[in-house]
Amino acid sequence: MAQKRTENDVVLDFRNKDFSRMSEKGLPEPADQAHPLKVLSLFGGIGADLRALTNCGYNVKSIDYVEVLPYAVLAYNRIFECGPKPQDIRIWNMHPDIVVHGSPCQDWSQEGKNNINTGRSILFERALQILDPSPLNGHPELTAQPKVVVWENVPRLLWAYKDVLEYYISVMEEFGYVSYYQVLKASDYNIPQDRERIFVVSILKKVPNAESFTFPEKMKPKWTLKQFIDKTVTFDDPRVQLKEAEKKLLFELPDGTLAVREGTKKGYKEIEDWNIVNLAFPGSQTRRGRVGTCCKTITTGPRQAVYYGGKIRMLTAKEYMRFMGYRDVDYKKMSDAGITDDQICTLAGNSICVPVLEALFKQLASYDIIPKPEDTYEKKARKNSKK
Repeated sequence: MAQKRTENDVVLDFRNKDFSRMSEKGLPEPADQAHPLKVLSLFGGIGADLRALTNCGYNVKSIDYVEVLPYAVLAYNRIFECGPKPQDIRIWNMHPDIVVHGSPCQDWSQEGKNNINTGRSILFERALQILDPSPLNGHPELTAQPKVVVWENVPRLLWAYKDVLEYYISVMEEFGYVSYYQVLKASDYNIPQDRERIFVVSILKKVPNAESFTFPEKMKPKWTLKQFIDKTVTFDDPRVQLKEAEKKLLFELPDGTLAVREGTKKGYKEIEDWNIVNLAFPGSQTRRGRVGTCCKTITTGPRQAVYYGGKIRMLTAKEYMRFMGYRDVDYKKMSDAGITDDQICTLAGNSICVPVLEALFKQLASYDIIPKPEDTYEKKARKNSKK
């Protein structure tokens, strides 16, 4: 039988109600539920930030993922199996903890057009518009400021476009953030790739320890290049054949050692077992540094080969994904979705190197700037993880 109403039995005042303290029959208390780390990915690519956070053990929720390239979006959805999940409205919100943006770098890159005025690289300012807590129209695009913002780009920002970097940091200071920047090399974080990128980490000043952050120390390598090479690939596989112009770069020395032509005084470099050989721009007369024990920086159109067992072949799309820190299952999901190997190579070249992001997120957690992974799960799971 329904209860009769009494005067003032319901207090209607939505602005002063804290629903995160409300008990609901049949549901766990809000404080005991999972509190996933909420991420907003701008220029999201194939989700390097989500892959890094899940590798670190986080329970992650994507607030949104913004990417214009259709096959990148298809890859992201297949890798992370995106879709609605049960959520409790008492604790639901759209407040991102972290924003990651690796805005287009082509116009600042040595491989790009270097036209800042007409190129896509200026889109980093669109990210600033999204982050602006006090825009001119009075309507912020985010409901709350993220604790951390990570911007990844090419190192040329440090010298060729230092004014752009200083402008970005000054705007983030205006928004209430303290910013740190450093060039990080993938090979220093357990991945054999000579990929250098500048990372700007901006932390909201009111967050505890915001003024104490330091970048992660270099790591002792646990893996060698050999362990990233897919030994099941045969040298006659059509996918790994060199182009005619690339073959002309190679020749044998009198003692039978394979060598590659380079733009050095010596004119060539010997190739040893388990060396990577960068065959990009085969017509170049000035190209040097083609040979090494690490994969060279993966571009959107990589042409790198590996030499072992007395033979040479091109790297595969799966191997390029490995050198960016992705899993073989990620490659398989992309391939099964109909994404071509050429497209996967492009996506790998456009991505942020996953292990470098892992090191950054672990460092942020060590300063309690973001929660520890175990604190993003429901309370029962947290208790079990500490046993």
